[in-house]
Amino acid sequence: MGRDTVNFTDGIEQTINNNDLPVITFYDFFVLGYYLLQKKTLNGEPLKRLPHDWDQTRAKNALRRLENRKAIVIDSDFRSGVWRVTQSTRAGSAEEVACIADPFAYVSHLSAMQRYGLTDRSPQALHLTTPKKPLWNTLRNKRLHEDLPDINQIEAPLLNRPGFKDTLRRRPIVVHISSHPWTPAPVSGEETRITSIGQTFADMLIEPKLCGGMRHVLDVWENEADQWVPEIIAAIDPLDSKIVKIRAGYILSEVMDIDDPALYSWELFAQRGGSRKLDPDAKYASKFSERWMISINV
Repeated sequence: MGRDTVNFTDGIEQTINNNDLPVITFYDFFVLGYYLLQKKTLNGEPLKRLPHDWDQTRAKNALRRLENRKAIVIDSDFRSGVWRVTQSTRAGSAEEVACIADPFAYVSHLSAMQRYGLTDRSPQALHLTTPKKPLWNTLRNKRLHEDLPDINQIEAPLLNRPGFKDTLRRRPIVVHISSHPWTPAPVSGEETRITSIGQTFADMLIEPKLCGGMRHVLDVWENEADQWVPEIIAAIDPLDSKIVKIRAGYILSEVMDIDDPALYSWELFAQRGGSRKLDPDAKYASKFSERWMISINV
């Protein structure tokens, strides 16, 4: 029995290796240690050398011990707070590592289009979206309450927005801060999150310049959108943005000749005498859709 018992630090190291994620954040390390201390066992065997309590100081000491063993090493792609797991069998893509480091970020825009095979463009840059700070902090507090119910005893926020550098796994990274982020979809078999297919089509009309420009967006809609009409409508219909509904309504009805009951409610937002444009980044043009009251400036 004595030979099988494992000390607490070894238990943390084994659990990290068993999870087999490419990186670990200080927050995830803290939560892992917190639950291991509560359990006091690993694989049914009691753990030795348990700390009396678990707080940030003890977590940092345990981290340093694992750093000294080279079980984890500082991930230099971040300013702080992220470590590479040296025994991991998975290198981790830039997308996955980013989504582990920022638990509320997700792959979006041209990067999501590429992932779904909607574009022939191969953006070198990784496009990520993350919530604005007040919303990020709200999501953080909810996560803390769920993961660490007795958080009141623990000083200072453990979960901090990561400091991304200009590149991640040798890819340039572009982080978009959103006051109205989507609830993204998980990618099967990894920690990556991504806009759903419907949300990805909606983003093309919200910010076409981040999706290859409106000419490219129109090509993608004409070639691909007919397979995803219910998903697109489900993503756009709840939005507050009237102009996105106008743009989508115009493309679906007048470019693609698709009819759907949702379009009749969107049509109510068309306003005569307005200055709405299909491409928000181009000049107003005299070509006009009478039904959707929008300048076809592409």
